[in-house]
Amino acid sequence: MPASDLTAQLGRAVLFSGLDHDDMRRLAGIARETQLAATQTLFEQGDESDGLYLIVSGIVRIFLQAADTREATINLLEDGEVIGEMSLLDGLPRSAGAAALTDAKLVFIPREPFLDLVDSSPKLARAIILMLCERLRNANSQVDQAIFHDLRHRLVVLLRQLAIMHGTIEQDVAVVNLELTQGTLAQMLGASREAVNKQLRALAKDGKIAMEGAQIKIFRSARA
Repeated sequence: MPASDLTAQLGRAVLFSGLDHDDMRRLAGIARETQLAATQTLFEQGDESDGLYLIVSGIVRIFLQAADTREATINLLEDGEVIGEMSLLDGLPRSAGAAALTDAKLVFIPREPFLDLVDSSPKLARAIILMLCERLRNANSQVDQAIFHDLRHRLVVLLRQLAIMHGTIEQDVAVVNLELTQGTLAQMLGASREAVNKQLRALAKDGKIAMEGAQIKIFRSARA
């Protein structure tokens, strides 16, 4: 990919949007494009960090894996978001795994050259701090949902979040345009597939949601 195209792709990321021309040029000089097919693993939990990834297109799921190989999907990331910032900064093994939910195009930025750029760019260092704060707030919100709310509430909240990230929001309905299995929803909620299926059917029966093929519509009456 030409350097100008890489610069344009990097500029779409909130993390890099405030960088000046020279820093963006340096960043594009160390970055390279890579692609993943749907379901292909980007890296495993416990892998050594080799760098940072920026999603250019597609959706990547972030997951935790237990010793018995069970997986829990904890986040879905899309265009403009970055993956692997924690291990990139502290040099410790990956705290979670990442795999493509759909075909995805990414930009890879190797660790050592990127850290050199961070050391010389206060704007980039500040942007990373803000991003980490946002991730921590999101993690706190997930803990709050898991501890203080029942599965029905958490499912409605998750569906609304997915509609914001990967769908559309209209006046009276939010639409999730994403092919998600009930197993994936269950992983993200820390529940069984059967329990999620029961709640989805109950919400549909009550007229709170409608499932139409790959779409899930969440109506305004479905209060979280």
